[in-house]
Amino acid sequence: MVRNTYFLAAVAMTAATVALFSSGFAQEIDKPSDAPMIEPWGYPLDALDHDTRPGDDFYRFANGGWLDATEISSDRTAVGFSITMRERNEDWINSVVSELATARVARGSEAQKIRDLHSSFMDVGRVDKLGLKPLKKDLARIAALKNHHHVARVMADPALGLKGPFRFYVGIDSKNPMRYATWVGHDGLGLPDKSYYERDDERLASVRKAYRAHIENILTLAGVGGASEKADAIFDLEKAIAGLHWERVDRREADQVYNLMDRAMLADHAPGFPWDTYLDAAGLGGVEALIVREKDAFPALATLFAETPVETWSAYLTFHLLSTHGRFLPQYFEQEYFAFYAAALSGQKKQRTREKRAIALVNEQLDQAVGKIYIERFFSEDSKSQLMVMFEHVRAALKTRIENLAWMTPDTKTAALGKLEKMTAKIAYPEKWRDYSKLKIKANDLIGNLKRVRVDSALRDIARLSKPVDKAEWFTGPQTVNAYYSSSRNELFIPAGYIQSPLFDLHADPALNYGAIGSIIGHEIGHGFDDQGSKYDGDGLLGAWWTQEDRAAFNALGDRLADQFSQYEPLPGVNVNGRATLGENIGDLAGVIVAYHAYLLSLDGADPPVLDGFTGQQRLFLGRAQGRRFKQTEEALRRRLLAGSHSPMDLRVNGVVRNIDEWYEAFEIQPDDALYLAPEDRIRIW
Repeated sequence: MVRNTYFLAAVAMTAATVALFSSGFAQEIDKPSDAPMIEPWGYPLDALDHDTRPGDDFYRFANGGWLDATEISSDRTAVGFSITMRERNEDWINSVVSELATARVARGSEAQKIRDLHSSFMDVGRVDKLGLKPLKKDLARIAALKNHHHVARVMADPALGLKGPFRFYVGIDSKNPMRYATWVGHDGLGLPDKSYYERDDERLASVRKAYRAHIENILTLAGVGGASEKADAIFDLEKAIAGLHWERVDRREADQVYNLMDRAMLADHAPGFPWDTYLDAAGLGGVEALIVREKDAFPALATLFAETPVETWSAYLTFHLLSTHGRFLPQYFEQEYFAFYAAALSGQKKQRTREKRAIALVNEQLDQAVGKIYIERFFSEDSKSQLMVMFEHVRAALKTRIENLAWMTPDTKTAALGKLEKMTAKIAYPEKWRDYSKLKIKANDLIGNLKRVRVDSALRDIARLSKPVDKAEWFTGPQTVNAYYSSSRNELFIPAGYIQSPLFDLHADPALNYGAIGSIIGHEIGHGFDDQGSKYDGDGLLGAWWTQEDRAAFNALGDRLADQFSQYEPLPGVNVNGRATLGENIGDLAGVIVAYHAYLLSLDGADPPVLDGFTGQQRLFLGRAQGRRFKQTEEALRRRLLAGSHSPMDLRVNGVVRNIDEWYEAFEIQPDDALYLAPEDRIRIW
């Protein structure tokens, strides 16, 4: 039972909780314009669990009622805040696509492309009738491979979306952030991470067995002879590739994955792979310098490429061509794809309807074309304005905390404050939209549409190489339900898709907004000062701007946080990898504490009201817990633990607040509470 006067009687969740529109966007027609989407003040009081003390399990205290009452839909692997927002977005986008189906649209317009991409996926009869015909030439090309140069050319073809031992992409040069560069890293796996091939775990052994069967099933459905033997060879090849991959922890190290080489150096470093052949086929023939990521893995991967018979690579590419397009082929392929990647790998019991998958496809492939309409119809400019105010409050709160850090010396503080001052925020939507004018979409050519989207994206990337970095560019559509920080730009992005209930509501209690979206703003700002983001200066340049003394002190704090999170065991025998999740955990810790103090700044000296017995400070922490409210299948959780960069959602609340003194004060946490940490054991970084 809670120890002070904020004990509450459960209040029924209103219908507004599941309404279509959040008050950050268009209001529900029958709802007052100034009412929060979730009553009474932005938090559903029946989500609370009054039988759990905040200090024993704060996540459960804040969300236990919801956790007990909510089931994961059979067509999902999870349920929670992000799923709610994505489904709300899909409903909005579906309403747009439904209108376009009968509207007059100009040929070549973005509206036509949205409509016809959707139509090409929904024409199940045509997809089934065509069978593998749309891939016939590609399959024949792969079957006819004669040597390793031919293999590399097919791997490099942007239209096909194939895997190989190496992955090339265009990104900002970390040591010259005003230009783009070609990066190359290792790749080639059909499972999420090398641990899926190597870890001695009964569940993963079952996944490996199912994956090996899936490979054979896909080849058999395509009429490929010797499917069983080829499945063995493909799986063994991927396992060998996985054995040469770096561990996740090492791949996070920004300075270790920056190795600038020219073509001759790369060929000398990793002979055996036809680098020139690949680059020419990928449209990167003019590229002379490349940034090599997992440098030490490249020689062995190149040797593996050269020593693997062409016949094995042909089987590997055949499978991955079919797998890449599995969701878009006749239903028997689609069902096999679902049976492994959704059901066996992630625990999803039922396929989503084709209509929902069609909306998701359009949203993925034409994200900014869809996003432009999304913003025009569904987003409130008042929400953007409020987010900008919150960003400045969060920045100001972090500034004060940096100024008062006991472990950082004055010179490094000056550099850190300079970086914070230079940091910019892109909120809600792009000022400059992506140009789709050269992309052709046809209503009767689903596979062709996908190929043309890939080629269009590849050409856009290649064109970047001859231009300075575009500061106005967005990487995603504004309807994206996520947020991110770019170290090379020193810039955070909070898309409109994230600016909705339960993370943000113009008419909800401000404490909740600061606890939810405010802590996310703080999290993204915090990435500029996490264990890797802190290696970039205020101009996005990768290099040393800390004193050795300060870096050592910071690393010691990070080590303590990594050790703390590594003790958590969300699944039997599977602990959180505190080192692999360190950047996100530092971001969470920074995000919540700066959001707390940003909220106090926003009050401008006023005392916040007490609502249903909760103080403003308590409501801020409840906002954080509501904003991480989530349930997922065991398979999805296992995948997150083994291949993801974030800790499980309950630990993104409990694992954070137990390090924050202000949480102890707000809820009067005592030494006999399960989450209690002695003051000297609490980790305070920023």
